[in-house]
Amino acid sequence: MITLKENHEKIKWVVSITTILFIGSLIFFSIKIISEIKEREIASIKRYANFLQYISSNKESPDYYIDDIIIDNNNIPVIITDENYKIIDHKNIIYSDNEAKKYQILKNTLSSMKNGYEPIEVLIYDSHNIIINKQFVFYKNSEILDLIILAPYYLSFFILIILISIYLIFYYSNASEKDRLWTGLAKETAHQLGTPLSSLIAWKEYIKSKNILKDKSIIVEIEKDLERLKIITDRFSNIGSKPIIKEEELKNLINNSIKYLKKRISKNILFTIQGENILYSVNKELFSWVIENLFKNSIDAIGESGKIKIVLHKKSNKILIDFIDNGTGIKNSNFRKIFDPGFTTKKRGWGLGLALVHRIITNYHNGKIFVLKSIKNIETIIRIEFKL
Repeated sequence: MITLKENHEKIKWVVSITTILFIGSLIFFSIKIISEIKEREIASIKRYANFLQYISSNKESPDYYIDDIIIDNNNIPVIITDENYKIIDHKNIIYSDNEAKKYQILKNTLSSMKNGYEPIEVLIYDSHNIIINKQFVFYKNSEILDLIILAPYYLSFFILIILISIYLIFYYSNASEKDRLWTGLAKETAHQLGTPLSSLIAWKEYIKSKNILKDKSIIVEIEKDLERLKIITDRFSNIGSKPIIKEEELKNLINNSIKYLKKRISKNILFTIQGENILYSVNKELFSWVIENLFKNSIDAIGESGKIKIVLHKKSNKILIDFIDNGTGIKNSNFRKIFDPGFTTKKRGWGLGLALVHRIITNYHNGKIFVLKSIKNIETIIRIEFKL
């Protein structure tokens, strides 16, 4: 059975993959554009270095070449040093009018340039074409190129923020809608049960007062079933409102919760409960509902004969309650799905029992419930975990 949650999961995967592909494409094409601009800037600096070599070697430079250099490099920061890395000249560097600050800015800029691109060597020739000196042209990316490099990352970040915001809006909107649905369903169920229950209690009192039934044990059983119906009504009422939480002895509460069911199951099912009687704050009605649902789930998995064991124990700062049976087990792929509303492996059923269990444990008791392990016909463990 495909649940609504599975459809949401598919949509999330499609959106996630589309987003990754979009951001990947954006970064890929940005890198290509950045590489192209970098190559142009490096070519511009090389022409600038050639220009320096021309004039340093007392060679005449054509006017068109000089114009090309001036036009081409009006934004790339450049520092020219001698062979001992002493600053001779600079271009396109913003600095203070204060000489001390100016020198420090140029020094820091040169240091950052050394950590960037390899400098271009400018050889200086004399009139006989012999190398008499050399200079170095240091440079770094222009401000525009730096902005272009950062742009795709900023854009990707903002796209992610927008997508996460949209996801959270839908997620909490969906969660709120589910809460209203659960609450409305619970209140309506409690209301529908309340009317016939009140009538049945009145009829029971009437029969009891008139001594209509000679066998008093029938009245006792009717009272038990009416009490059971009252408990069920209270549970639905608690789902629809904020439940009262108070400290309970968990072992005793578990025993009392399954007392009604134990009389109605096969004698070939062996039930045991182990561990200490741990105190923990729970809502009595809702927690009993959890225990009954898990107990029924184990009975359905076992069939006519088998073993059910509940183990309570503490581990560091946690209380652990393990439901263990040797039934048909749960497939690994269904470990999480079994707690989804509407998911069921049974021929009959709405798939709401374990969904209610999960909701009661997580929403009302701040705990966790999950399938710890499952080996068919050997051992299946569903664990409830509370923090002390």
